[in-house]
Amino acid sequence: MNDATSEFAKLLVQYMAGLDDETLAEQIGTSQMTIYNWRTGKIKQPRHNKVIKCAEVFKLTPKQRLEFLTAAGYPPKNYEPPHPPVPVVGHPIIQPYQFFGREKVLHKIYSAWNKPVPESIIITGPKRSGKTSLLHYLNHITQAIHLRPDQPKGWPNWLPHGFQFAFVDFRESNMHHPETLVTDVLQQLKLKVPNSCNISALSTLIKQQINQPRVILMDDIEAGLAAPALDADFWWNMRSLGSHGKLSFVVMATALPVQLARDNNKPSPFFNIFGHSLQLEAFTKDEARELLANSLKPFSPEEIEEMLKDSECWPETLQKLCDARLQK
Repeated sequence: MNDATSEFAKLLVQYMAGLDDETLAEQIGTSQMTIYNWRTGKIKQPRHNKVIKCAEVFKLTPKQRLEFLTAAGYPPKNYEPPHPPVPVVGHPIIQPYQFFGREKVLHKIYSAWNKPVPESIIITGPKRSGKTSLLHYLNHITQAIHLRPDQPKGWPNWLPHGFQFAFVDFRESNMHHPETLVTDVLQQLKLKVPNSCNISALSTLIKQQINQPRVILMDDIEAGLAAPALDADFWWNMRSLGSHGKLSFVVMATALPVQLARDNNKPSPFFNIFGHSLQLEAFTKDEARELLANSLKPFSPEEIEEMLKDSECWPETLQKLCDARLQK
């Protein structure tokens, strides 16, 4: 586990103090497997609203709450990190001030969203190319306080005003069931959760209650398409969510979702609503140099050029090379 994840896991076990995974899961509205994955560090970033609920269940003091939220990756406003943000190694970027590059992609996203109804976007790229980090950046940049002087990249004034997001990570087992997925999305969008949580109920609430841009960010769509409970009917009915002109999607995948859906025998018109398909590639050399310039210590020009060559400017490899030199 990385330091931040191990610290959160350690505090979680400490504050559970007699609570088992099943009991805590019931009290905060998640799955027993999710709690287990938190404790073992298998989930790199717990959901913010679930961490808040944990703090309430544990009845933490203000100091304990600060430590718990910070360890989970959610420092409060005006929080100053104890060290510069680079490198982040082995897990997705959570805090916007740790995010580098992707200026071209961000500009295209801004163009797709700077409209009366934000357009849906598919972003593809190989594993470890930074897809999850980009989703976290989009999800958190509007609330970010601590930022580098040169942020944001891609648009003025952070984002179009009034945006609200729901983050769906299909690597979490509780996102593999329609009822828990819909409940979680409704909670994140601050909509009333009905007794019957299904796609039809979500579609009705969106039609009746949404009056500002809402975007559902979906990570690792492959895992969602592979989930047995998210069957062909589920994906077919997902199309209705985009039919009201009030809801948009950003989907991350290693390949085009329309092909992934066919491969899983779950073809759906949902995957035809996306007006933009973007590809994540390696950093530009300027973006890579910017990341290295924010390291804990400066590198010589020769070291920088060597790391650019060895990493081919892919962010994760670049971060690992940077970290390896800092450990010497």
